[in-house]
Amino acid sequence: MLTRTPAIVLSTVKYGEADLIARLYTKELGTQSYMLKGVRKSRKGKLRIAFFQPLTQLDIVTQHKGKGSLEYIKEAHVTPAYDTIHTDIIKSSIVMFFSEILTQLLTEQQADEDLFDYVSSIFQFLDQTDTVANFSIKTLLDLTSHMGFQPDMETIDLPYFNLLDGSFDNNGVLPHHATIEESILIKQFLGTNFAAINEIKMNREERNSLLNLVIDYFQIHLHVFKKPTSLTILKQLFDT
Repeated sequence: MLTRTPAIVLSTVKYGEADLIARLYTKELGTQSYMLKGVRKSRKGKLRIAFFQPLTQLDIVTQHKGKGSLEYIKEAHVTPAYDTIHTDIIKSSIVMFFSEILTQLLTEQQADEDLFDYVSSIFQFLDQTDTVANFSIKTLLDLTSHMGFQPDMETIDLPYFNLLDGSFDNNGVLPHHATIEESILIKQFLGTNFAAINEIKMNREERNSLLNLVIDYFQIHLHVFKKPTSLTILKQLFDT
């Protein structure tokens, strides 16, 4: 079946001397793996290696067989093209971080237009914004709602965030609770949109601590989830 669909590159693996296996999250077909024959040596073909950088957004045409094996892409076009993501060192580090995150989260993901549109829109936002320090925390917390373990907003008036059940309660002295300061920051992120996230003021230490806490939250609720190797690099890039 010939299918045209928007797609987002999650990750790639070299195969042989000239080939590439690309993991893509597509709007129409969910997560799929594609064999890209000769793409690492091709300069004039319809498929070029530059198209398959992490989180590049594409419009692809695929002869989808749906037999559980590697699929093939007939055509690919970059759309929309990023202006800054692959040239700005901080933005490119955020992209590598989320390439690892999304590759883990979307392993067997079926088609989900709302999730696809969300991921597509946030990286277009990242490409255009000038201030990115709070982007990763906001995006991770948003993703919890798509993954089914979002914080309980009905308990948000209580002071402490409980990582085990995702609710807020009064038991700040118990294990697996955020501090009162961390809980206040989490509430701020949950109560704002991307256009206003830079109004949440944190220094470097607070931001790194909160990012670690949110990653811990993912590990508690997704037992196979591993801390991204790019996390250390990401945390080193942000100034106070």
